[in-house]
Amino acid sequence: MTSSNSVSHSLSGNASFIAVDWGTTNLRAFLMNQHGDIQAQRDSDQGMLKLGASEFEAVLADLLDDWLTTDLPIYMAGMVGSRGGWQEVPYQHCPIKLSDLSEHLHWLKTALPNPIAIVPGLQGEGVAGYHDVMRGEETQLLGAMDWLEAQGRTEEAPVFCLPGTHCKWVQIQNGHVTQFSTSITGELFARLNDESSLVKGLPKSDVLNEGAFNQGVLASQQGGGILHHLFSARSRFVCGELAADEVRDYLSGVVIGHDVNDTLLAFEAASLSTPESPVVIVGSKALSARYALALASRQLKSEFLDASEASIRGLKRLAKKGAK
Repeated sequence: MTSSNSVSHSLSGNASFIAVDWGTTNLRAFLMNQHGDIQAQRDSDQGMLKLGASEFEAVLADLLDDWLTTDLPIYMAGMVGSRGGWQEVPYQHCPIKLSDLSEHLHWLKTALPNPIAIVPGLQGEGVAGYHDVMRGEETQLLGAMDWLEAQGRTEEAPVFCLPGTHCKWVQIQNGHVTQFSTSITGELFARLNDESSLVKGLPKSDVLNEGAFNQGVLASQQGGGILHHLFSARSRFVCGELAADEVRDYLSGVVIGHDVNDTLLAFEAASLSTPESPVVIVGSKALSARYALALASRQLKSEFLDASEASIRGLKRLAKKGAK
C-alpha cells in the first residue's frame, strides 16, 4: 500500500533532492528543498523483505512517479543496500568520520532519469571484540550530529542509543565512529512477547504500564542473570506478584534493563567513563521512552531525537557533500 500527498509544479520546482529511507518493512520518500525542508512525503509498505532484487527499481519508480526528473538526485539509506536488498553495498570500516560517508556513496545504474545513490553501512568491532555491522543507523548518527550542531553543541561526545529490532550503542569522538555494539533487544522481546510461555494467554496493551516496566528494570539489576530474570515474569504472575496486565511490560523492563546494564558494564570494562552528557536516544517515541526510564534507573539523563528526523537530517548532509 502506498500513500502520498500531492505536489504542485511550483513546489516540485523548488525541490533539490529526494531522500529515501528504505527499511526491512517500509519505504519512505521525501521531496526536499535546498534548505533541507520537507516539501512532500510518500510512503509504502514495500520494504526490503517483500522484494526480490529485480523489483526495487519498479517499486521506486511507481512511488516517485512525477518526481522522476534528471535534476533531482536520490539518496537512499537503510536495508536497500544490504545483502538481499536492491544491491549490496560494501560496508565502510571503522574508525571512520561520519562526514566522509559522502565519499563512499554507491551510485546505481538504472533506467530511471534520476541519479540514485545508496549510503554504505558500517563495519566495526563490538564490545566483545567480534565484528559488528549497521545499515541505516550510520545515516541517523550523521543526522544526530547535525541536530547537535544546530544547537551549538559541537564539542559534546555523547553516547548514542538507537533502539529497535537490533539496538545500537555508539560513542562518537570528534565526528568519528570508532566502535559500536549491537544488542538483539527488540527482536528478543518480540519473540518472547508473541510466542513464549511467559505471556501465553495474557492481555496485550498499547499503553505502557510504567510501574510494571520499572519493576522489570529493577529485576534486571539483581543477581541471577537474564535467563532467570526472564522466567520471573511468569513465576511472579503465577505467585500473585504481578497482575495479568502487568506481565508484558515487566518483561519489556527486564529485556531493556539488561541491555542498558550490559552496555554500562562494557563501558567500565573498556575503562570508559559513564556518560556525562545526556544519552541521545534516536528512535520511535514509544520505544525511546522505555529506554529513558531504564537509563534513569541508573541515574543517567537522556534526550530524544525521532529516528525519521535523524535519517532526513543525515541524508540532507550527504546530499550537500555528495552531489553528483
